[in-house]
Amino acid sequence: MDNYKTKSTSPNSAILPDPIVIEATGNTRKVLCVDLNDKKRDIGETVGITIVHQRKKGNDEWEDVKSMPLSSLKGGEGVRIDLNSHNTRVVYDHLSKLYALVKEKGIEFGTKDFTVAEANEIIKINSSRKTIIEGLISGNYTEEVWQELNDRNPDLATKFSLARIQIDRKKALDIFKENLERDNGDEAFWQDFFKANTWIFGYGLNYQFLDLLKDQPDYGGKNYTGKGSQKGDSLMNTYGDSKFTVLVEIKTPATKLLSYNKLGNPKIYRNDSWLLSADLLGAISQIQVNSRTWALNSQNAENIRDLEKKSIFTIEPKGILVIGNLEEVSRNESIASCFASFRRNTMNPEIITYDELYERARFIIEKGN
Repeated sequence: MDNYKTKSTSPNSAILPDPIVIEATGNTRKVLCVDLNDKKRDIGETVGITIVHQRKKGNDEWEDVKSMPLSSLKGGEGVRIDLNSHNTRVVYDHLSKLYALVKEKGIEFGTKDFTVAEANEIIKINSSRKTIIEGLISGNYTEEVWQELNDRNPDLATKFSLARIQIDRKKALDIFKENLERDNGDEAFWQDFFKANTWIFGYGLNYQFLDLLKDQPDYGGKNYTGKGSQKGDSLMNTYGDSKFTVLVEIKTPATKLLSYNKLGNPKIYRNDSWLLSADLLGAISQIQVNSRTWALNSQNAENIRDLEKKSIFTIEPKGILVIGNLEEVSRNESIASCFASFRRNTMNPEIITYDELYERARFIIEKGN
């Protein structure tokens, strides 16, 4: 769901006074400046755009980066602005909604506010209604407004709710991407992040849905919620009429997958066999030991009673290890092949890298689940 403000510049034209952000990183961002015109509405030529690269001034205001006049280019020279596939999709989605907006509403005089959920769902908010809505929200009447909306139009309330979920997930995905790109090695950050965003594990590695059962579980304690000798990062369960426990161990994207010599080069054993890191092998051993311990301790009377009330069972518990980044092993075909073969033949845990998990999370959002 996106909000657009239009400001008329003539009876047939308008602008979006607020630029649409395509991508923002630190002190720079790419934005879309939009002009609307309904003179050629009959043939659909209604939206004009300019992509602008901006940077922040010292007073935190955005300033357009000065561009080179195209007339000053010499033979063989050119100017380019690259958009990756994600940014291109952002532009496409906004353009689809803006074309639909002009087609359905045309250009209206003055400053108008619109909310567009999908290209065929456009809600106009006039100034008086906007004032009323803002007053209700600022006066802490949000719950009453939501209840009234749910009573009068539950389908619309559901759409708003799902849109809100999508917005929150997109924000989380941006945080994921930012910390992945800067190789955040703070394990506590990632544990908190995944705890707050369990939907990222929504498509399990075998496309089973996973729910968080217990954060920082005790596999060797009297009860999985109590104190014990063997702790893990997350105890999850698949989702269905009958559910099964899954152990999750979280390292960081900065955790190395390979072992290196003093010169910083990957160590080779022999015949294109490369040495994997102690962190990777240790994490695998840790989750395997935890899986065996949990398989035994899950069968004590207290755990059985607590878990079976929720139709949750433990049968040869599956492990998931989130660690490292495939970029490290993609430097040459031999290393990539060695790692892929090792991972494919490691039955438990299932090993997934942070970049792969990010792509799965992006897939969930794009599919709207």
